Amino acid sequence: MKYGDEAVSAILDILNEQNIPYTLVGSLSSNTYGESRSTKDADFVIQLDPDKRKALFSAFPPEFDIEDQVRFETITGHTRQFISIPSIPFEIELFDLSDEPFDQSRFERKIQTIMSGRTVWLPTPEDVVVQKLRWAKLGSRPKDLLDAQGIVRLRSETLDWDYIKNWCKQLSIEDKVDDLN
Repeated sequence: MKYGDEAVSAILDILNEQNIPYTLVGSLSSNTYGESRSTKDADFVIQLDPDKRKALFSAFPPEFDIEDQVRFETITGHTRQFISIPSIPFEIELFDLSDEPFDQSRFERKIQTIMSGRTVWLPTPEDVVVQKLRWAKLGSRPKDLLDAQGIVRLRSETLDWDYIKNWCKQLSIEDKVDDLN
């Protein structure tokens, strides 16, 4: 494996073959809807029964280095597992679907598309904007605000602004909506 897109394709193939519900989130989802930027990781939210985790990981290519321990993400408190590919500077994070209302809504609203000839489940553009604003505020990550602004620049006319504003209010990040302009 030489490139990150090969790693993402391998994960997509496995998740799709094993019928594991997922969404591709993070910069790869914002790149789909907004202005592309380079990234050295891929983030997935997965809905996985604990007894299926071992079967999933056994299907991964041998060059994937899977961390044994599930970690807590410090900003949101969600659980995640890291996968690195030592031959390339690329990392994959698998976030477990949480019980949090926004996480559940985002996951239920996911949409199916084709990326590089593969089926991919993505959050809606509105959900990407809300999540990026959330990370921008909670994690003080300027790149997330830039990602959200890129989506707005390209899709402002078609975005469901009531939905975005409602979730931003519920998540106490409504002040970040002003940063989109």
